[in-house]
Amino acid sequence: MDVREGPSVVFFTQGVNVPSSRFRVGQFLPHFEAAGVRSTLLPARPSTQGDVPWRWAHGRRRALFKPLSIVSRLIDLPKIRNHDVVFLQRPLLKYYTTILEKIVTTFKRTILDFDDAIFNNLLGLESWRLRRIIELVDHVIVGNQHLYDFVDEPRKTTIIPTVVDTRRYQMRPDPVGRFTLGWTGVSSNLKELRLIAKPLRRVLAATGGELLIISDRISESWLRELPLRFVRWSPTVEAEALAAVHVGLMPLKHTHYNEGKCGFKLIQYMARGIPAVATPIGANKQIVRHGIDGFLADSDRAWEEALLELWRSGDVRRAMGERARVRVESDYSIDAVDERRHTQG
Repeated sequence: MDVREGPSVVFFTQGVNVPSSRFRVGQFLPHFEAAGVRSTLLPARPSTQGDVPWRWAHGRRRALFKPLSIVSRLIDLPKIRNHDVVFLQRPLLKYYTTILEKIVTTFKRTILDFDDAIFNNLLGLESWRLRRIIELVDHVIVGNQHLYDFVDEPRKTTIIPTVVDTRRYQMRPDPVGRFTLGWTGVSSNLKELRLIAKPLRRVLAATGGELLIISDRISESWLRELPLRFVRWSPTVEAEALAAVHVGLMPLKHTHYNEGKCGFKLIQYMARGIPAVATPIGANKQIVRHGIDGFLADSDRAWEEALLELWRSGDVRRAMGERARVRVESDYSIDAVDERRHTQG
């Protein structure tokens, strides 16, 4: 007889080190196990999201792994029979098909999770595919209100923001030394910094400061014209490297895709007690409370004024950072999500 102590869930993720896979699935697995939920992680191999050891396999070259990802998923698919629930961290394939989701949902209770506006493309094929998958699954988890509105199925949709473990991301003291602006994220998103190129240059010149980039590589050559420090990203350094940052940056162009972003880098900054300056778009407007734990800026002048104020006044910077930390603890931490889950039953 097959005797199990609790339910079992199999998680199909985009990769191992892909940020959304790590923070929306991976960091919760010990908590699930502690609660008696048997968990199995099945990442795409190789990942089409750049989660591979080869530095050449970035940008458009990631598409080379799409055919191999089909083989990976077909090998793993039979493993669903040993579990009660299937959790899909985004669609299973990078192709415009729902055939694997149809198979999975025919036999198992299935949850779909996504944290970006992956339904935005020129031909509308991604939107069509995602809506079909939403119809098939039993429940949908999204990262913010914009994605919730797209799903348009209130009875089977839950908003869970992408959160941090505040035991890993601890409050750091305000750094001593050179004024440092920080940005963290995957290199494909470094292009967003072009939006604030002018105020960045002026502020760094006026303060004698530097820009710290924590990423897999520097994909934008113009950034090397700035006083720049680069830290190569890895899971072991991502939190610690932020200790040197005085102010975190999250500029975003006003696009339909960016409306769906979950503002996770803001949460990373704020968890470490770093005030952030961000474009007021999508979830950024909910995460940053303007003038309280950071600033929202939508023009070159606003960016420059916000950054200079945080440079001039260490007291303002530290007070905002302390409030930012409290904000993350109460709304954007693993503990906060666990508490809401227990409250909702």
